[in-house]
Amino acid sequence: MLALVWLIYFSFGATAYCISPLVTPIGQDLSLTFSQIGSILGAFILFYIPLSVPAGVLIDRAGMKKTLIICAALIPISALLQSISTDFLTLFLAISILGVGGPFLAVGSMKIVASWFSGKQRGLASGLSMTGVFIGMSLATAITNPVVMPLVGSWRSALRLYALLGLIVAFAWLVFLRDAPQVQSETTKKPLGETLGGLLREKSVWLIVLIAFIAAFFSGYSFMRWLPILLEGKGMTPSEAGFYASLPGWTGLIGNILVPSVAKTGSRKPVLLGTLLVQGICIYAAATTTGLPFIASVISFGIGYGASAPLLLVILMDLPQVGAKVVGVASGLLYSIGAIGGFAGPLIVGFLTDSTGTILTGTITLAVLVEVMLIPALLVKESGARSE
Repeated sequence: MLALVWLIYFSFGATAYCISPLVTPIGQDLSLTFSQIGSILGAFILFYIPLSVPAGVLIDRAGMKKTLIICAALIPISALLQSISTDFLTLFLAISILGVGGPFLAVGSMKIVASWFSGKQRGLASGLSMTGVFIGMSLATAITNPVVMPLVGSWRSALRLYALLGLIVAFAWLVFLRDAPQVQSETTKKPLGETLGGLLREKSVWLIVLIAFIAAFFSGYSFMRWLPILLEGKGMTPSEAGFYASLPGWTGLIGNILVPSVAKTGSRKPVLLGTLLVQGICIYAAATTTGLPFIASVISFGIGYGASAPLLLVILMDLPQVGAKVVGVASGLLYSIGAIGGFAGPLIVGFLTDSTGTILTGTITLAVLVEVMLIPALLVKESGARSE
């Protein structure tokens, strides 16, 4: 089951992030402004806003098998429709289809982790599952321009190749996906209003959601999406920019696996503070330095960014008022609100780039916002250590 989650995260990451290195040919072909490009980079995450909580409710109540197959099927459909887009609107809508399945993946993967694992294993399983999206997005960012484009000849054919990848993964899910043995005992029969109301009254839930909104979605996600364009602005070729922009994804694997698995239940907050501090400093350094300092900053950013999302999700999952029973609704709430930042961040960076003539303004803004999140992180109250 963990391998299946990894595969779909890989396919999702590759399909979602192959657009970033293709921005230049797509923008020229479809005559797009930087603001339009920014909205396209955040388009798929827009649907997390209305769909994440309903997806969590559906998965909590109906189980994972049927609902998660929806996500697997929509990935190749989105990539194929992107390849035949003719203007800004058709490309935006095609990428948005990816966002319809995204909430089911984000919430469903946490339900699988919560249902199949417990204690310290949850941190490791959560991190391992997310390595799929980091490897997928890193490969797509690194090889799309130097390998895929020369191989297939155009950005449209490149997207069709990623559609084929998604189709293969969707078939694997259809054949092998199964419900966890304990799912029936870990579902909730409480009315949605009662479950959601209980979560909304919890201060710790809101603090975790706020940190995810800014650090993981608005700033971290936006920086990753705009990084190839930032590096092309520094004089790199598209292939060079793709290589260096992929580094945070590769080093994010360290953050995904090592950090959440080492941080123990009840003592994860100091680790979260460290990841936020590193993330903000490195966004600023990546935008303003060159040479070895730049390379060190993108590598370190990847470690911090890769660790922050699994840490936040496991801290949320371990809260006594959440647990496996309502983790679908709880993580759905996080993704729903966080997705607002995921859509607004790239768009605002694009707007600031059009307005000021430089991408540095938006990038430095992202760095400052991450560091502000140290304040709510200090206020988070973890649940006490439980059996590991």
